[in-house]
Amino acid sequence: MKCLLVMPRWSEHGSLLPPSGRPYLDLTLECLGIGPLSVMELDEDEPFDPAEVPEKYKLILVQDHGRNPRLRRSLLSNLGLSLGLGGETSARLKVLGARTLLDRQGEPTGFALERRGRMVAYFSHSIWTARASLIKMLRGFDGMDNRIRRNRETVCWMVEGAGEPLTLGEDLVSDSFSLCKVRNLPNGDAGLLIPAIMGEEFKRRVKERLGNRIHAQSPRPLEELLGDRLIKSGLKVTVAESCTAGLIAARLSAVPGSSAYLGLGMVTYANEAKQQWLGVEESLLQRVGAVSREVAMAMARGVLKSSGADLAVAVTGLAGPDGGSEEKPVGTVHLAVCDRYHQTLEHRGFYLGNRERIRWQASQTALHLLRRMVMAQGQEKP
Repeated sequence: MKCLLVMPRWSEHGSLLPPSGRPYLDLTLECLGIGPLSVMELDEDEPFDPAEVPEKYKLILVQDHGRNPRLRRSLLSNLGLSLGLGGETSARLKVLGARTLLDRQGEPTGFALERRGRMVAYFSHSIWTARASLIKMLRGFDGMDNRIRRNRETVCWMVEGAGEPLTLGEDLVSDSFSLCKVRNLPNGDAGLLIPAIMGEEFKRRVKERLGNRIHAQSPRPLEELLGDRLIKSGLKVTVAESCTAGLIAARLSAVPGSSAYLGLGMVTYANEAKQQWLGVEESLLQRVGAVSREVAMAMARGVLKSSGADLAVAVTGLAGPDGGSEEKPVGTVHLAVCDRYHQTLEHRGFYLGNRERIRWQASQTALHLLRRMVMAQGQEKP
């Protein structure tokens, strides 16, 4: 079943966590047997009529940005619907003749209805925050395949990247692993799509092989998952960044409620900044260079001491396109995490791609190191 995502033009431009939740929305829909997902962008004041969408799209998701009511008005008018008590001035979205969609807090954020063999769903702000309500709605959609309604859905496990395509070994490949699908994400991780036919024994063997590289058993951004675990454990985080230049802190803070665990972030791009603000010794920088495991660890320890947090993560590397050498090519990144009890984790990554892709993958690894440190402390089980 094909799906069309409709949204105002550029409404997701530059978002660290896109309101639609892509690419995790794509994976969620694929698990339900829906796809591929196409995108249609509208100008700011452009109305929208689902009747003009080609019949091949049986699911239409409309995501607004809450700034201009014209898109919602045109959709209501073209569908023959009206707002309930409170009308346009009500903060609680209620549409007569349609099913209400709820966000994580249980607040109305959209509506959905079936019309002529297709489903149309409207979201006032973010599709992703209403994903549970969306999935429930889709499972009850008459146009869905019966296997979905019998809970015979594909599952998607999110797997930490290792700098290379995800493989499970020859023993599992010969055991019908070819029936599974791997979706490699821009952040270096992968979504492993496992059809229900594979059974629990196969899943058990996959878990044994991948261990704690499996960080979620449904499509979900890592910063969301990590944020939940930090809140549950009561731990606070601080960040020291060089080549990622604030991207790690930005991703942590993109999650609502992040003030509960993120207190301080430092961008120490130049060596002088590393010395002045993090206490990295000049002699260490001269001896091993700024892109080294020793400097990454010194940065983590320095920012932890300054912040009074429970955990610290630091990153230093070569994002390119220039500056690499035979010993340290572009894409070389060193990361370190430490805590107040002197536990440490380190990682040396070799990332491929352009400057932004290298920085993005490095920030993903940093979040994974924090996730592993929380798990290692026994504060939160995987």
